Amino acid sequence: MAERIYLHSFRKEVDSTYVGFTPNGGSIKPVHVASGAQRCIYGGFNTTMNIKRLALVSDAKGIVPVGSELEAIYSMLSENEIIEDGISEGSIESMRNVMQRLLSADKGVYVVKGLKDDMISFTAGSKYFLTRTSIYEDTGEFIGGLIRSYCPKLADYIKALLDKADDSISLLFEPVFEDSMQMFEKSRHEDLPAFHSMNKSVLWYVDGLKESGQCLMDNLKNHPNPLTQLRLFNFYCIFQLIRYMAMLEAFYCGERIRPILLDFSGMAPGQSSIARASEMAYTQMHKSINRFYAWGYAQKLKEKDYSKADLIASNTPIYHEKEGVKEASAELDTLWSMAKERASACKSDDDARLVFGETMYDMLALEASSHPVNCLKILGTSAGVLYPPDKMHPNKRFVLSQDILEMILRSTVSPKEILSGNEIRNYLWERFGIIVGGSSFELDHLQNSGILLQIDEDSLEHNFTSFAARLEAMDFAEVMADGILQIRLGGTE
Repeated sequence: MAERIYLHSFRKEVDSTYVGFTPNGGSIKPVHVASGAQRCIYGGFNTTMNIKRLALVSDAKGIVPVGSELEAIYSMLSENEIIEDGISEGSIESMRNVMQRLLSADKGVYVVKGLKDDMISFTAGSKYFLTRTSIYEDTGEFIGGLIRSYCPKLADYIKALLDKADDSISLLFEPVFEDSMQMFEKSRHEDLPAFHSMNKSVLWYVDGLKESGQCLMDNLKNHPNPLTQLRLFNFYCIFQLIRYMAMLEAFYCGERIRPILLDFSGMAPGQSSIARASEMAYTQMHKSINRFYAWGYAQKLKEKDYSKADLIASNTPIYHEKEGVKEASAELDTLWSMAKERASACKSDDDARLVFGETMYDMLALEASSHPVNCLKILGTSAGVLYPPDKMHPNKRFVLSQDILEMILRSTVSPKEILSGNEIRNYLWERFGIIVGGSSFELDHLQNSGILLQIDEDSLEHNFTSFAARLEAMDFAEVMADGILQIRLGGTE
């Protein structure tokens, strides 16, 4: 009888070997990506307790952590001459409550015993608010490492921005800052096979990262607000993470790149072929992720020398090794039995392993608290990449918020540069894998991706016209007298 398969350990190995992070956060938020990416790019984190003692007043149950009592904080501020004479304890308490709401504006701060960093991701933007690795932040560390490796100028610019600490939040907390920076050196992508031997898809992704990152940096330099710059940069990180997950199958299995079809129709899928096509593009993206994980589990089965005969003779997997001799549920038993039937007809061990890999992915979707597609959906929805805004809505499509659209434009149109409609189409595709419409170029990419669409050039042309109108409304484009669209951002030197 073959050794019992534990789903959790297989998934952990696949994520570690091929992905570089664990996309299983059912509660992941944009602030988690920001915190991880900034820590990785800065190369350090802050261990000061002063910020936490001052601003983290109480936990979700209203319990005040030891050492954070008002009397203790007031005494510390007075002894260090941080507050002026005559400031009352009540005033300090009111200020502390405001500070806690400010730093946890994105709901990424959970006050735990000892004020440990395990569940703290501050809504702030300087080196003083970088903490140790917290829950869900490995995603940000991953994309931060990619940007540091393949777009070092952007990484250096963000590091300098964090180093200045001259934003409004940093200035508020400046009196309690401590010099307690610790080194952080980690690049999660360096050991991944995809980046050791890059195929055309990986090279295309990396080239897009380089070009879009350089363009974004040029535009950020013209922006006066450091917190807004970091916000746009975080949206950039999130979009590139979504792209990366969508391309895993192309990286490892040689499959086609799935385009991101943006919907500017403003209508429901039942009323617009563009909206339906965008929905289908998202569906193909998450199916691609499913197939990649099935391949990954099959690879791990092969590494562990599971043959077709071993798998057919095996007991039903259970989720975690800690469950010991616990029997699998009836639902998992049924799935595993069906896999055995399908595998019996396979002519090779590799084909059989792929069947069991697909089943292991389905079983993990049932047993785990979250799974990769759910993580992508929640992150994309909260960032403003996916619509409808209900995070659990099954049928998503690519409808961008104004913030995300601005980030995309600032990553495709350099300052003082003026682009035509054809140029913006090309840049959107090469840098982000984005399709909007307006020419046969887009229709070819959609058809080559394997999407069977009831969509024509007229619908895509109308979608591009709506896109252009949106840019005009944002004052990022204008239609000239001869009907030619010109896109430009400008900015203040």
